[in-house]
Amino acid sequence: MYFLLTIINEALRNMNKLKLIIQYIINILSDTKRGNSMEMKSIKVKRPIKIKTVVTDKFKQQAQEELNKEIHLLDSQIMQLELQSKQIQDQASEFANLYGDNSVDQIKQALEEIVRRLQQMGELKNEMVSQKESISHLALNNVIITGSLENYVELRTGENIYDKFHEAEILVKDGVIQEIRE
Repeated sequence: MYFLLTIINEALRNMNKLKLIIQYIINILSDTKRGNSMEMKSIKVKRPIKIKTVVTDKFKQQAQEELNKEIHLLDSQIMQLELQSKQIQDQASEFANLYGDNSVDQIKQALEEIVRRLQQMGELKNEMVSQKESISHLALNNVIITGSLENYVELRTGENIYDKFHEAEILVKDGVIQEIRE
């Protein structure tokens, strides 16, 4: 599920970038047709590259270990926030007596912020646990998208932009690049 959301978000970002690039190129071509002298005959733009991974036992193990570390880190952060919340609650009455009602409002805001962050971290932890379970169910030798990178490609007047932005991919197996597809 997380992989799909990552892919969708990345695709939307890339579509917006592509729209800007196309508009820029249209403007350049329009200026050229009108006879405006254009010094720039090419432009370098970023394009997305999908990272695809072949599912192996080693990949599953590494991914689960990574998720375990992240879950452990989240647990530590949650414990710290809970401790901060308890300390603030314990000191709230002292602050109210010393500094008045304004400090109580600030304390409430701080506690609300901690509660909000705790909820976010709890949701993130649940998502990671779900991902961990999903990884264990992946079939061996399936190819999944595990990330994306960007590289630069040079565009020139008269070239087909769709050929230049054809989906580039890097296929990885156990951390080793198996194939680069352009």
